[in-house]
Amino acid sequence: MHQYHVAITIDDNYIQHACVMLQSLNEHAISPIEVYCISDNLSDGSKNILKNHFKKSKLTISFVGFNPGSLPQLPIKHTDHVSAATFFRIWLPQLLPHVKQVLFLDTDILINNDLSSVFNLNIDNYPIAAVPDLGASIEKKTQLGIHAHKLYFNAGVMLVNLDYFRKHHLTRQLAHFISTKPELCEFWDQDALNAIISGNFLELHPRFNLQSTTYDYKGTKGVDEAIANPAIVHFTGGGSCKPWFYQNQHPLKYLYYQNLKKTPFRFFYPADLPRSWHFLRKLKHLIKYSL
Repeated sequence: MHQYHVAITIDDNYIQHACVMLQSLNEHAISPIEVYCISDNLSDGSKNILKNHFKKSKLTISFVGFNPGSLPQLPIKHTDHVSAATFFRIWLPQLLPHVKQVLFLDTDILINNDLSSVFNLNIDNYPIAAVPDLGASIEKKTQLGIHAHKLYFNAGVMLVNLDYFRKHHLTRQLAHFISTKPELCEFWDQDALNAIISGNFLELHPRFNLQSTTYDYKGTKGVDEAIANPAIVHFTGGGSCKPWFYQNQHPLKYLYYQNLKKTPFRFFYPADLPRSWHFLRKLKHLIKYSL
């Protein structure tokens, strides 16, 4: 039986969402999966939550430390909804020297189907396989040096050919781009990845990264099928674009809570939930789990 490899980057602030995402991955896995959690300072408490929860699952959880001293000056503003952890994925080839190919997953996604067809793709001639971001403008691509006829991808779901990265020294190129052209990194390392890869990626079907903005492109090739039968749901955007906010209006928000209730975080309630609802929600949980 195959064992597949998944990498995520996390910090303590996102441990709940990482746990929910991994719960959804485990629900749909048909083969063992080695999950590498990349972090620079993850607490023992967070590590124990993941290790204990997935002890008897299809997932094997490993923790890989990252030295933040390797990072260039990062183009992150205090208003951004990402942390330095999002940049750690650039160093996956060095952090996972024994791995040839790994599926990188953001922690604001949910798995809704088996991913074997993605894991088993042959991408020997490409650095990654990914889903295009249909909202990328020609102006955006031009700024990054990408030809207008080529595609810009969303980096939240990437099958990464680590051997290709090593052979072509892509990590070094990416770090150089970030440090010398921070003004072009509007979307952080995703812009750097697109600039360096410059359209040379294997295009995945949109159902393997149904981004929130994809709903705006109904009728585009593959989009209607992706909306009807998504394998990966990606809650792109900041703030209330995330399903753990009460005001989020995403049609698949319920998937987050379906998986949440199977984790140690099942008593969570959104920070923006009206205060009058807090007591009722707590009472509901107390009754449910005391019976």
